Amino acid sequence: MAVRYPRRSVWRRWNDSAPRESQESPGWVFGADRLYRWPVTDGSPWVPPTPTSAEAVLGLAAGIAGRAAAPLAQAAVRGGMARLFRGGTTVAAEPAVASTGEVGWFGPASTTWRVHGDCSMFVGGVAALMLQALHPRAMAGVADHSDFRTDPLGRLRRTAAFMGATVYGTAEEAERACAVVRRVHTRVSGLAPDGRPYTADEPELLDWIHVAEFAAFAAAHRRFGADPMTVDELDAYIGEVAVVAAALGDPAPPRSWTELNGALSRFRPQLAVGEQARTAWRFLEEVRLAPGVVPAYRLLFAGAVACLPPWARRLWGVGVPSLVEIAACRALVRGLGALMGEPPSLHAARGRALPPAA
Repeated sequence: MAVRYPRRSVWRRWNDSAPRESQESPGWVFGADRLYRWPVTDGSPWVPPTPTSAEAVLGLAAGIAGRAAAPLAQAAVRGGMARLFRGGTTVAAEPAVASTGEVGWFGPASTTWRVHGDCSMFVGGVAALMLQALHPRAMAGVADHSDFRTDPLGRLRRTAAFMGATVYGTAEEAERACAVVRRVHTRVSGLAPDGRPYTADEPELLDWIHVAEFAAFAAAHRRFGADPMTVDELDAYIGEVAVVAAALGDPAPPRSWTELNGALSRFRPQLAVGEQARTAWRFLEEVRLAPGVVPAYRLLFAGAVACLPPWARRLWGVGVPSLVEIAACRALVRGLGALMGEPPSLHAARGRALPPAA
């Protein structure tokens, strides 16, 4: 039986014609877990696109409107986001941070601080989950050991805390966060639906999670960021964030965009869509949110699909969202960015990075 998805997404096509593995169609897999693989035929390097003229204009207009509304709405928007990512019913003030000159693993001049301080990360986070779910053994680890279906906000908050510590924390805080994740990984092991074993601390899976995550973040910044990265900055970004992968146990993370493309090409023959991956996709698309938030999330979801490499969309059996959806997503992201201003964690890190007072 072919893969079917909810009818809600008007830009999604059916995948009824996906062939089963046979001597006539090598490279495809259809077994007990209904895995689908897309033949690896496109060898051209992937460079995420930047906004079209229409997207840029809409984003600019939304940014202007957001800045105009910021004096009235910024506190409410920041409060809502703080409650979402930190939990609780009240918003605590950012603690004062002494100026020590400590820049952590990156620093004010890094591409990483710029990318992760942009609201395009909302899109990039969803795209990263879509891409990571394509690896059956990595997906099995998530399905067997994660509580993303029963406590999605808890998982979101833990992920946000880890990213905040490694990107904006001191070197000691970043290493401590990675040490916690390494300890958790030692307890994550099992069998994928096809019977292959997995362990969360094996180098191949660590590398895939890192590659997929930061490829998605980079693609989202290129398409929806306020000041999209250039191709040279893509190299700088991937080189910088390699320190996170290395601290988690990845022995050879990519250190340039070319190396990241090579890693994606290396992984492609292993990628497939099985029942666990389809469950994750449906969860992402149908995640329970307050009714007023759903339209905005639908645009972020469409933007995330647009950020996937073309071969990943083919594997999922989805088309490119319409230009209207993508342009509306950029307008939403840029409007949020103008409303929220610089993230408090980045603001605090900038203050800490200043030379200590005499």
